Amino acid sequence: MAKKSVVDVKAQPGELESSPHPGMLFPEALKAEGVETFFGIWGGHMWPFVDPMIKAGIKHVTMRHEQSGGYAAEAYARVSGKIGVCAGTVGPGSTNLVGAVHEAHLSDTPILVLLAGHEANDDGVTTLQECYAEKIYESFVKLSKRVLDARTYKYWFRKAVRTAMNPPRGPAVLEFELNALVGPHPAEISFYRDNWLDEPMRPSYPDPKAVERALQVIYACDKPVLYVGDCVMWEGAEAELREFARLAQIPTMGRRGGRGAFPEDDPLIWKSADIGQGADLFIILGARMDFFDFFGNRFAIKKAIQIADCDQYLHPWIPTAVAVKADMKPTLKLMIDYIKKNNLTPPAGRAAWLEKVKETEKARVAYHEKRALQFKDVSPTHPAYLSKVIVDTVADLYKDGCYYIADAFTGSNILSPFINAKFTGQVLDSGPHAGVGHGIGQAIGASIGCNKKKMVFAMMGDAGMGLSGMDIETAIRHKLPIVYFVNNNDGWIGGSDAQYGPNLGWYGLPKDEVLPHYFIPDQRYDLMFGAIGCHAEFVTEPTQMRAALERSFKAAEQGKTAVINAKVNKVPIQAILDSPICALMWKHLPWNETTRYMRKMRAKFIPGMFPALGKYGIKPEDIKYDRWMITDEDFELGIPED
Repeated sequence: MAKKSVVDVKAQPGELESSPHPGMLFPEALKAEGVETFFGIWGGHMWPFVDPMIKAGIKHVTMRHEQSGGYAAEAYARVSGKIGVCAGTVGPGSTNLVGAVHEAHLSDTPILVLLAGHEANDDGVTTLQECYAEKIYESFVKLSKRVLDARTYKYWFRKAVRTAMNPPRGPAVLEFELNALVGPHPAEISFYRDNWLDEPMRPSYPDPKAVERALQVIYACDKPVLYVGDCVMWEGAEAELREFARLAQIPTMGRRGGRGAFPEDDPLIWKSADIGQGADLFIILGARMDFFDFFGNRFAIKKAIQIADCDQYLHPWIPTAVAVKADMKPTLKLMIDYIKKNNLTPPAGRAAWLEKVKETEKARVAYHEKRALQFKDVSPTHPAYLSKVIVDTVADLYKDGCYYIADAFTGSNILSPFINAKFTGQVLDSGPHAGVGHGIGQAIGASIGCNKKKMVFAMMGDAGMGLSGMDIETAIRHKLPIVYFVNNNDGWIGGSDAQYGPNLGWYGLPKDEVLPHYFIPDQRYDLMFGAIGCHAEFVTEPTQMRAALERSFKAAEQGKTAVINAKVNKVPIQAILDSPICALMWKHLPWNETTRYMRKMRAKFIPGMFPALGKYGIKPEDIKYDRWMITDEDFELGIPED
């Protein structure tokens, strides 16, 4: 035993430490709002509130980078239905979180961001880590507040959480100025009452007359479809949705958080844009029509019914017969009750529509199956065949499926159509933020959000691995059942040769120049993460994939996070790259110098910008190519000599 020191004296509580202190208010207020977990990295300015939070039993998942903590909080919220909480210190912590918070904003995900702040009396003098997080975030979050007075801490916690959770959902940011944080515990608390309304306020119940009008329109139509979004997930209205869709016999599609609200292997499911375009009524149920559906134009909507819990999910540019602003659950219940009470039955024309939907979906599934098998023997493994193997393996191993995290630019895009979601929140991605690097943290948040009750499969690209891969150590540390699959095509964007020619020849760089956009080829992510405790696999051939997946899932079930490093074919081009938007972004490339593929894409997607195409006899309808397997000739630069 060490010899007694002069400091080894027992003092009365509060004599030789600041106790009680303002940081103690954090766990009191957060626990009252149901917070159990937070993600992040601590720093000196945070210790006064992080320490009491941990001491009070709020789980702190320590990350390797703040952005991964933000992504984890977002996924945690979408999986658990609770507020996701992340934290960062002043300066670097606050700024490192911006990307993740912006993703939560564009995805309408409720997260609470706790940030430390510098002393207000040092404003403007370049003090340590001087930063004004309130100003950084106020341009896009629902609430951003620099809190200067400890008496109002509890007020701002309650306001922030409930603001984040109320529709339209989104992030709330609180920045805690240091002087107040390390000052005296307030003698009184301002604007706060304990146990005030445990649940967040909900939108009002629907107007029965509006619901009646909506049902009259629905039952007068032969070919309606349902388009279901995040609101059904957040409000736990899956059972009501399923009963309503089956009772009214309406084909249903889920989008983003709405995927799985109606099981995607059900005969009533629709996924083909042709069905949306052929519908005579488009029922938008708690969904935001965003960029990825061309703000609704993808479906050529003729007439709509819109049901949402906030104005922001009611789209005034869409032709609408009836709009209902109310909570999903009571609205669907009221619709179900009205149908039963009035013995409503679908019109005679509905049966033919349902048969068409069923046949169209059957053809869609068969098409993707055929396409996948078309590339069965391609080496390195083609992402289409790889997607089939992944989904088939998961289906065989897990009756109710697993969580899928989409963070591979090319791989995720090709994987998505093969997935049949069975529960809401099953497929997580970056949404309209459209970034990469979110998948590592999202997988962690999803796993903790479901209490490790389901397997998590994260489809990563090598670009995303570079941004946030070290947080796999966090997953290992917490023994999370996650399989990280690296869709390794050696670069930021697969298929870049299709735009710039072999070895990016269009740039005309010297032969010994390090090429932009590409990485060191064949990086061994399996060795990197195997060295720190992962189950690791390296696969290059299609015949190796199934066994590697099975071994990895088995290891993950035992709490050993897995990394599969898969060398994949570089030829396939992601859907958005082969679209009007990217044709527009690349229209500066000289016609005579670019690849044949680029010339074809320009002529196919933006012919109106180049009337001279007609002069040379080039017709968009004559353009033919397969973006999943571009030929060598289409990669060649320039115009061939006669």
